[in-house]
Amino acid sequence: MLNIPFDPSLSHLSKDDVRSVELAEYLLAAAERVGDRQFDHAAALLNLCESLASKTGNAVQRLGYCFCQALREKIACDTGKKPPQDKKRSVPDYHESLLTSDFAVKAMQRGAMPMFQVPHMVGIQAIIENVTKANKIHVIDLKIGNGHQWVALMQGLMSLSDREPVELLRVTAVATITSNQSSIKDTGNRLASFAESIEMPFQFNIVVIIDEDEASDFRPDRFDLDPVEEALVALMRVMRGLNPQLMVVTETEANNNSPHFSARFVDALFHYGAVFDSVDACMGKDDEEGRAFMEGVMMGRMISNVVAREGEERVVRGVKLDVWRAFFRRFEMVERRLSSVAWQQVRLVRETAPNGEFCTVERDGKAMVIGWKGTPLVSISTWKFFRSARLVSGTKHLRIEFE
Repeated sequence: MLNIPFDPSLSHLSKDDVRSVELAEYLLAAAERVGDRQFDHAAALLNLCESLASKTGNAVQRLGYCFCQALREKIACDTGKKPPQDKKRSVPDYHESLLTSDFAVKAMQRGAMPMFQVPHMVGIQAIIENVTKANKIHVIDLKIGNGHQWVALMQGLMSLSDREPVELLRVTAVATITSNQSSIKDTGNRLASFAESIEMPFQFNIVVIIDEDEASDFRPDRFDLDPVEEALVALMRVMRGLNPQLMVVTETEANNNSPHFSARFVDALFHYGAVFDSVDACMGKDDEEGRAFMEGVMMGRMISNVVAREGEERVVRGVKLDVWRAFFRRFEMVERRLSSVAWQQVRLVRETAPNGEFCTVERDGKAMVIGWKGTPLVSISTWKFFRSARLVSGTKHLRIEFE
């Protein structure tokens, strides 16, 4: 069972590199045994994994430690030794973690995390380009976090010399009953304070969804809209009835929603491996405390949920861009193309940021996919509802043009 063959070509690697490869091999083997419900064999393999992993070692060892813990939890859950998890417990994806972690925000502000800085920058640029003629702008944010992205929007709007001053910028934060509403209110106060410092008229609202499973709580009439005067910008999913001027979607580019445990584990191992490597490169030397918090508290919780939980208990269910495209088109949405200005800004960030050369940016149709050393991490796409467009006939293919 423990006779796992290693590639002879690894003989030229350093001792630490060989240990990292062995750790990955043993983790994959242990996960396969768990998937086959051979829990005793899996536990024996995990003993070997834990001899190679370390909570305080290098990035691969720390990653291995988190996955070992998650596999132990999976065994406990499957054998009835661990109670069910509250499905309402908040387990954010790592992109949301970056919005809520002060450590990560500070790292992004000093330009140390280009792979997470880029999506915000591209999203803000897309919004600015779509509200150039709007006097009143309403942003609905489903994951507001620290709200630093809207500070950037204010700064961007103020820097435009060829447009009329903004009469009102309104930000509505959507929260659930389990959200930290006190923290959201603090975010609103900080945004209001910044808006006052630059003399921008500003309002902040919170809409609380009492039951996350009840769509009736998420109604257009709860957002105090003025459809004639306002350009409504939705950062994430909003009801079709809101009819936003633009919807900006920034999502984890990972396929950790497979019902097959082994497939989900493999995808999670390589995906979070790239995340750990990126956080280690961008935060490790300058902020050990922040790096440890991101890995151990934030990503550790996510890895545990992806690996150990099933059914309603598994709330981390990232899917890739092609799945989102199919989903949005069901609601008659049309994808927009990111502007050349956005791509130019991305190139500048990659050229100037520390370790920027490892941040990979690729086109995927009209969208952008940001990754680390070639592994996709985050996608960003922009959308409008179909009824905001007109159909152009004349060929055997249907063409859509925006008015």
